[in-house]
Amino acid sequence: MIAKDLRVSVRSAERWRRAWREGGMEGLRSAGPANSPSITDAQFAVLEEGLGKGPATHGFEDERWTLVRVQVVIRRRLRVSLSVATVWRLLKRARLVLAGALTQSTGA
Repeated sequence: MIAKDLRVSVRSAERWRRAWREGGMEGLRSAGPANSPSITDAQFAVLEEGLGKGPATHGFEDERWTLVRVQVVIRRRLRVSLSVATVWRLLKRARLVLAGALTQSTGA
């Protein structure tokens, strides 16, 4: 009944109840996202170096970076799978998205 009111699965409601019984309000505190893929500063340095060599170095036909292409480079060089949205946020935060040098195009 409570799960239905909260629009969650019965399993989630049971898990929350058990957490509350075992740890009180502190037991209900979020531990953050279950999977927060990110890259380390060292990995980012490797990525930055790789991107600096240009798309052709990575086997792309032209010199245009797209988010999908950066995503492919991250997967190949760093062995990390990130969504296109996460790639965009990562590059934006690192200020690598400058004056149209990188487009949000989903094409490879």
